[in-house]
Amino acid sequence: MSRATKENGYNRGLYRDPAKGWIAGVCAGVAEAYGQPVWLARILMLTIFIFSGSLGLLIYIAGVFLLEKRPRGLEQPHSSRPLFNYGETASIRARQIAERLKEVDRKVQAIERYVTSNRFKVNEQFKGL
Repeated sequence: MSRATKENGYNRGLYRDPAKGWIAGVCAGVAEAYGQPVWLARILMLTIFIFSGSLGLLIYIAGVFLLEKRPRGLEQPHSSRPLFNYGETASIRARQIAERLKEVDRKVQAIERYVTSNRFKVNEQFKGL
């Protein structure tokens, strides 16, 4: 694996894209790198600016200096695999949880049967000797 640098997009395809950007292309580049629409990155940056003031501006300026312009020959990131692996679907996870709960219920029933049995009472009496 190569070392993450400004020139190779920090091994994530993270570049500024002035061709698609309004000011310096920071929001456009970040949105492309994370597979999100550009408007979402712009709204997020605007929200940060509104609620934190100078912090949003500092983040944008840092992006201008820390991110390299997208090289001309570099293909746009159109990966078929998702950027984040969220695991199984919700229905599969719900089925797994239901199976685990059934197993827990079986174990609790076995414990209840033992605790309410005469065998448990005899074992407790032997422990007391």
